[in-house]
Amino acid sequence: MITRRELRLQREAAEREAAERAVGPAGCDGAVSPAGADGALAGSVEGAADTDRALETDPAVDTDRVAGAHVAPRAPSSGAAPDTTASAQLRGFHLLLLDAEVEVSDVLALIHNRLPDISPRLDENGQLRLTRHSRLRAGADLDAATIAALEVPEWAHHAVVIDCPRDRQPVPPPDWFADADGLHEAFPAGLPDREEERMLTLILAIASRLHTAVRLADEPELPTRVIVPDPEAKVDLYLYSPYWLEPDVALSLVRRHAPHAFQQSLPTPDEDVLAQASIDDPLFDPSAPVILDGFSLFIPLGEIDEAAGDIEIRVMEAEWVPPIVAAHIGMPQIEYHVHWMDAESRRYQPYPNRRFRRMRNEVARLVDAIGAELLVGSDGVGLDESGFLVTSAQLRG
Repeated sequence: MITRRELRLQREAAEREAAERAVGPAGCDGAVSPAGADGALAGSVEGAADTDRALETDPAVDTDRVAGAHVAPRAPSSGAAPDTTASAQLRGFHLLLLDAEVEVSDVLALIHNRLPDISPRLDENGQLRLTRHSRLRAGADLDAATIAALEVPEWAHHAVVIDCPRDRQPVPPPDWFADADGLHEAFPAGLPDREEERMLTLILAIASRLHTAVRLADEPELPTRVIVPDPEAKVDLYLYSPYWLEPDVALSLVRRHAPHAFQQSLPTPDEDVLAQASIDDPLFDPSAPVILDGFSLFIPLGEIDEAAGDIEIRVMEAEWVPPIVAAHIGMPQIEYHVHWMDAESRRYQPYPNRRFRRMRNEVARLVDAIGAELLVGSDGVGLDESGFLVTSAQLRG
């Protein structure tokens, strides 16, 4: 579980960075040296909470908040609690619910990870402009009467307000579509689109990282909808580094935790292809060594479970770099994507059973261990699948 102290350290680091960027260091034209960039990124994640990959085994964790992909929409109650002043003002907005261990400033620090151009501070009106059309409001503390009126979990201590447009797809989601967070059930007439989709994606990712929940705005003929994202659903890691690790070097790092890992064999062009290439380009030398622009390493996971599938480490020059990385480190960057897919492609489906969650946690621990080795070996910057910064220390747990 994320601790208040760890989140505060991350928040304070983000605030320091924002202040330094606003003022600028004395005698400096604003350029960031490689060493300064590394320090800034390290500060942004110093003490950031490590996602607990083994929540099922921790008796201190509230299992109601992590048992599934989401809490099913709550049917209207005939004996619903009467509205309070706060609930009447809040129920028309999407709400990010926080427990007593999390503060609004912790949310701002995570937003800064995803949107580094936005200062992690509220303005004098207690608001933060996220885009031209959307803004975050500090919201309100929730007392027992407001919790009952809004029909949110009893652990909810505070509600952060997301004020954004209502953009919906014009048709219902198809029968075969299943969103891991349950959005297909929460929006049966049409999934969120454009600006609303972007804002909900952001606050659901934050709720997942903080192990909290999102209450969707009330809508006619729909029950109260509270989504609790599965905090263990996001397993992949994205690592960015200016350094290219040769396949044998990367493989040696991976094999420290997965001795049976192997490199995908490279295709060998036949004689006809080489002959045609020589005709098309007179300077082409068929005997020249092959220069790789990318490669993949594979780890079969049959020892964990027959349905575990495999892990693939994809290495290539990044075509796009997340803003939090680009803000501090120049291009080009090499991307090391540690990707897992189970044999039955169920990892993004809602309602994982206990066996699948147990298997996923074991795979996630292996992904984290491999990610930590590659992160240190490449002297890179790491992000989780939701786009939040992670360090090798966090990954090693």
